[in-house]
Amino acid sequence: MGFRLWYEGILFMVSFGLIVGLPCFFVAVLGSKMINDLGYFPTKAAKIQLNMSWKIFMVEVVAFLMLIVFFHIFS
Repeated sequence: MGFRLWYEGILFMVSFGLIVGLPCFFVAVLGSKMINDLGYFPTKAAKIQLNMSWKIFMVEVVAFLMLIVFFHIFS
């Protein structure tokens, strides 16, 4: 009695890894951009932080929606 669902298991791990990894990558890129902008324009800190917070919020909403779709596909 061996494990027979290798394809499904690997597909599950890869898709879940992408769903978790992509938002992490985009948040890291946005954070790096924010740190650079704060270094160049320290007096505009509130505007830069508010602008990035909306972008990060949208990344998180999309990540949550991807997780919901992932759950419905694999349930």
